[in-house]
Formats: sequence, C-alpha cells, structure tokens
Amino acid sequence: MWCLVCQPNSVILEVQVDPKAIGQECLEKVCDCLGISKECDYFGLKHQSAKGEELWLNLRNPIERQTGGGVAHLRFALRVKFWVPPHLLLQEATRHQFYLHSRLELVEGRLKVSDWASAAWLVALIAQAEGGDYDALKPPHAIYSQCCQIQPNEPCDPKPHDFLHQIVQQHKDIKGMKASAAEYWLLKEVSNLDTFGQEMFHSKFAYNGVSMIGVGPHGITVYRGSDEETQNIPYTAIQSAMSQRRMFHLVYLSLDGVETSLNFKLDSSQSASGLYRAITEKHAFYSCETVRSAVTAQFIRDLKGTIISIFNEDSTLGKKYVFDIRRTCREVYDNARRALYCEAANISLPEENQIIDRHDCGDCANPKCK
Repeated sequence: MWCLVCQPNSVILEVQVDPKAIGQECLEKVCDCLGISKECDYFGLKHQSAKGEELWLNLRNPIERQTGGGVAHLRFALRVKFWVPPHLLLQEATRHQFYLHSRLELVEGRLKVSDWASAAWLVALIAQAEGGDYDALKPPHAIYSQCCQIQPNEPCDPKPHDFLHQIVQQHKDIKGMKASAAEYWLLKEVSNLDTFGQEMFHSKFAYNGVSMIGVGPHGITVYRGSDEETQNIPYTAIQSAMSQRRMFHLVYLSLDGVETSLNFKLDSSQSASGLYRAITEKHAFYSCETVRSAVTAQFIRDLKGTIISIFNEDSTLGKKYVFDIRRTCREVYDNARRALYCEAANISLPEENQIIDRHDCGDCANPKCK
C-alpha cells in the first residue's frame, strides 16, 4: 500500500507500507526519509474525512480502518502535533520541519503576530532563510509578496505605507545570517506568540455562544465573539471532560473555586472526539512526567468486536485505541538525546548565543542577533 505524504512546503514523499500497517509505521518511514527519526514524537499525520475535516491519524490503529481504504494511494499531511521551543530540538532537520509548518501557519493566518514591526521581522527572516542575503539587483519579490499576508491580531493599526521598506531594511540588516540561523530565530519569535502550539476547534452556535476553542501547551482557550474576552482554563483546573456525538462537556474549577461547566457543539462527532483527544494528549505531553497507563490503555470496540468480547475479553477484533501518545515532552527530549549520544552524533542543547556564533551572522546589525 502506497502513502503520499505532503510536507508543509507541498513537497510530497511516497512511502510503501503493509496494507495492515498501523499509522506509526508510516510516520517512522517518513521521518527516516527526512532524517528526523529520533524526534518523530513531535509529529503526526493528518488526513481528510469524508466531510472534508482534517483529522489526526491515530498512529496505534491500522491505517486502512481509519481511511476507509479502497484507493490506490492514501494521502496524508505531515504536521507538527506537539510544538516546543526551538532550543529543545536537537536535530537540524527537525527544526527545518518546524520552520516549514510555522511558515505555513503564518502565511495562512492561523498564527498572528502582535504588531506590524514583528510581521516585517518575520518576513525578513523567511526571505533570508529561503533567498539568502538581500540583492538589490534580484530582490525576492515572490517571497515578499507571499509572506506579506502575515498580519497582526485584530484590532491593530492599519498596515504602514512603508511596510515593504521595513521588510527590505530588516532583510539588509541580517546580511550574512545562514539559513539555519534564520529558521531558528523565526521559530524563537513564533514560540513567544500567544497562540503558539494551539490546536483550534470550531464550535457552532452552542448554548454558551462559543465560536473557537484552542487547546495548547498550558490549557484551553475559549474565544468568544468580538464583544467578549477570551477565557483561559489551565489543565490543573479541569475536573472532567467528555464527548458524546457532536457535544463536548467540560467541567472545571473557576478562579473562585466554583465548579463550572461548559458545553460545546462541534461540527461533527469526529471533531468532538478530536477535541477530547487533543485535551488529553496535550495535557499528558506538556504537564505529566510520564504517560499514564489509563491513557495508553483506553480503547473502544466496534459492534462486531463488542459481541466477540462477550465471549473472549482478550480478543483484539474491532479494538481501536483512543490515544496514540507514547512519550511526554521530557521523555521525547531525553530519548532523542540518548539515541543521538549512542550514535556518537555529539549533539548538545544549543544556547541562543551559541546559535549565533555557530551560524556566523557576519556584520549583522540587527540588535536581535547580538
């Protein structure tokens, strides 16, 4: 069975797996091709449902059961599932994939910066990473044009008339900066954004009027209408979470210690299940020392599997795992560092000042590169 896996820059990788293979086998083959096998836990594969929704492939379950099969080539998208700051990434190839995904999120408007000055700085970094030093005879108009779609959060000031001039000046200031250093600094800027690492879910007009729900490294953010403020719910405040068909029910403790509940109505039952899965997995990844067995062992069965389990509880027929997280953030880092050490790769955790020294920014005048 052939799988076509699209990277964030639209470059497609073709890998072959057994028809009965689980998602993890496909991801590992893709990561091997890209040289990020030691840090593949940060990534996942997305596919489109029959309704056009983007869903995470469960890496512990057979691929064919999740996609329906019946096609010659299955299509997936390689994306960052668990975002971490760039100084925690040990492999250059991993940082590059994080950069590609960050660039896509910025250009398509899912990540927004704080002001126009920050937008100009990010466009300059992208131009340096992809086009090298500024050349007045051959300015990277295509990169500038595409990346000028990067915008601040609303409400904001109108776009400056000299916005393009600001980009060009910033690009000139980082002359000599290597592509890998430019990618690192873009990731550093992105990691400081409020919505960094958030997975967004759309909620239709529900009982509480919620429009968007973001699940990030520190908890849940509820984005209401423009006339209302956002609401942040840390993982430590969550008492229970449950999805049932298209509905998602959340119980948490307010700042006053009062037990409060929220009900979200999502676009589909798969989206509601995805929200439950995102909250559980991100809490385990960012907040726990290890992934508890209560998470890894949770599964459901289809009708046939349920009937068989009445007579044989150990049967795996129709068994589907709910979560596919294997390691926490700390465990992924430690595991990658140990594996690279065993390969005598001599990889060490880079400090910010070491990044600049190593990549040699030359005569860069930008204060952020000092």
